Amino acid sequence: MAVLDSIHGAGIIASRLREIGIDAEALEVYHSNPGLERFSLVVAPVHLSPQNRSLLEARRLGKKVISHHRAVGMILGEREFRAVEITGTRGKTTTALLLAQILSHEMRVVSHTTSGIELWNRGKRSLIRSGLSITPGNLIAAHQVASRERTDVLVSEVSLGGTGAFDAGVVTSLTGDYLIAGGTMWASTAKLQMLSLSGPDARIVANADAKLSADVTFGDGGDVRIHGGSVGIRGESFPLPTGEMLDPQAYSEGIAGALATAISMGVDLQDAVEALRGFEGFKGRMSRYQLDGVNVIDNSNSGLKVSGIERALDLASGGRICLVAGEDAESVCEGIDVGALVKMIESRRDEINELVLVGRRLHPYAPQLRGRTARNFQEGLEVARRHTFPGDHLVLCVKCFR
Repeated sequence: MAVLDSIHGAGIIASRLREIGIDAEALEVYHSNPGLERFSLVVAPVHLSPQNRSLLEARRLGKKVISHHRAVGMILGEREFRAVEITGTRGKTTTALLLAQILSHEMRVVSHTTSGIELWNRGKRSLIRSGLSITPGNLIAAHQVASRERTDVLVSEVSLGGTGAFDAGVVTSLTGDYLIAGGTMWASTAKLQMLSLSGPDARIVANADAKLSADVTFGDGGDVRIHGGSVGIRGESFPLPTGEMLDPQAYSEGIAGALATAISMGVDLQDAVEALRGFEGFKGRMSRYQLDGVNVIDNSNSGLKVSGIERALDLASGGRICLVAGEDAESVCEGIDVGALVKMIESRRDEINELVLVGRRLHPYAPQLRGRTARNFQEGLEVARRHTFPGDHLVLCVKCFR
């Protein structure tokens, strides 16, 4: 079996296949053109361009090609815990972490997200392993950790679809769609393989904007909806006991998606809502806190968009503002929309007292935007702290993994 794309998880897939007795080899396909004649099956990531030389060769040879997602689903097989897989164009990490928090009040939970593999106990999490992306191949490692930790539930964020090896599959949203595979496929098409690969007993939870026939829906027009400080669940309404510092707009869809999924798994409605008591937000996801008297609004995460930077700026009022914005290119595959970011900063430059631009793609714009520069998130924070004082607002909006 040839497993293509050693950069995006082919290595762990091939290694696991060999462990279960299947001859498999991980192949690098961007800078080389390995021969595929001896392989009976080819496993390729959904994002790989159909014009890639290895895929062209596979078709010429008449080889059957399946996705990384499908191969991983076949590998994972039986498990002693329940599994949830979460995909979508936005809100995956927030939904996954909120669901893990809710479930952890009654169960032993492991989560696998861009924040790492973490163990949860009554709403508190501890890091087990960092540095793993959410490519489907890394679900193999997440399942191994979940088995070792004797977990009740594994909650996983998955890029571009699901593997089918789950009890509940969640589609957080399909809005803001984009092209993959060399511009030949919409990302939503890949994400919807979650439905085609799911088992007959799996529950499907989806944002109402996806317009899917799901077991439970959430968001505007869905079964679970957030309105201000309350949540409506199929005709019942409950006050949300979240903390005062939480930005409800930033978390409404994540909370709705997590509650909808918990309900689909049989969690009591009131228990699910109560598990959010005092929740103030996750670090790097529109969280607010103080750092030596400076008011920090931290929205630095891997899914950051320019609209999220604008929202963070909107929350900063009544004092000097220092904005740290850009991308930590070494830690993300898809960068920020530089053109849109520059245009937004130009329109609001007068309200920003100090500006730090992060990442080499932003550095050429520093003169016209009257900003300082930094290579990465950590350096940007250090530069900002030298130019902020008690009472100031520090807005951290760098696209990066935390």
